[in-house]
Amino acid sequence: MVKKMSGKSLFYGFITGSIIGGAITLLSTPKSGDEVQKLLVSNVNNLMHSLSNVKEKTVQLKSQVESVAKEGASTIKTVSTDVKNSISEWKRDVEPTMNDIQKSIQELHETIDQLENEIKRPLS
Repeated sequence: MVKKMSGKSLFYGFITGSIIGGAITLLSTPKSGDEVQKLLVSNVNNLMHSLSNVKEKTVQLKSQVESVAKEGASTIKTVSTDVKNSISEWKRDVEPTMNDIQKSIQELHETIDQLENEIKRPLS
């Protein structure tokens, strides 16, 4: 089963990987102390820049998700209201027709009852 990685886990993984990668690079490179310091400062600056970009993109994504959620909720409310209004209007439009149909059914029942009574009456 695949688990979703949370943003916090991803962030900590990124930091840990960067630190380990930087440490391995520093330990495995045959450079002088000054060169290692410059490389370390450069790597830290690159890491800080990357983290700043990740933070900025995360804030943008959060803002977009909130905006979409608000728009979705607003749209759902509007559609719900429109559907309720349409159903109410349909009921009002159909009500006279339903009353006419019920009246016709009642008249048919009465006619059938009359015919049954006439058939049951003896011929004389």
